[in-house]
Amino acid sequence: MSIELDGIALIKHVRDPDTEATKLVNSVHNINISEKRSIVEHRIPGMQGSVLQDMGREPVRISFEGLVFGEDALNFLERVRSRYKAGQPVPFRSEISGVAEVTQVLVEEYQVEEVGGVINTYTYWIVLREYTPPPEEEEPAPSQDEEAVEAVQQQAEDDKGSINYIIGKVVDADGNPQSDVDVKITFDGGEYIVKTDGEGVYRKDDLDPGIYAVTVDASGYEDVEEEVEIESQGA
Repeated sequence: MSIELDGIALIKHVRDPDTEATKLVNSVHNINISEKRSIVEHRIPGMQGSVLQDMGREPVRISFEGLVFGEDALNFLERVRSRYKAGQPVPFRSEISGVAEVTQVLVEEYQVEEVGGVINTYTYWIVLREYTPPPEEEEPAPSQDEEAVEAVQQQAEDDKGSINYIIGKVVDADGNPQSDVDVKITFDGGEYIVKTDGEGVYRKDDLDPGIYAVTVDASGYEDVEEEVEIESQGA
């Protein structure tokens, strides 16, 4: 059986090529593999039993104990610890039944203890969590804001050309509507006089394109004249 974490062999026997003395021995034992599916239970009011919905497989959790001894033991342990400290997914390869398809993991937990009375001998405990890259974000659809603004502006221009009436409201200094007030609408060919209704509103429809001057015969509106232009349709 072989287990590799980011190219680091966790089961290995290294000898000095000159002296044949053992430099490093790695072994693992008490391997535990936890697989779990996310199941959501939906209870049905007034009925016995439930509907179970499978939300998919959760990441595999792999834990085991290791024993390492030899003059390179500390170097080995530090290499493994550096993967834990980085907090980044690393390649994983093993022949363990059930997790052969796991190719990337995160080092979730890592503990090391020195074996008392034995030189260069250590035990460690490690927990690996399967890592699955998140799906790539889809490119956002092209913004339609600019087109929408242009469409609104064009519609506004079209509507502006189709307006053939003048409307307004007459109120006093306190903001109260003034009813039955004469409003004079003057143009080159003559004038119209309309009266305000109970809400102080006046309106004159069916006006031809041109410039109109609006004056109000009411207190507070003396010497006030508003100019309104009715544009020709399609202009």
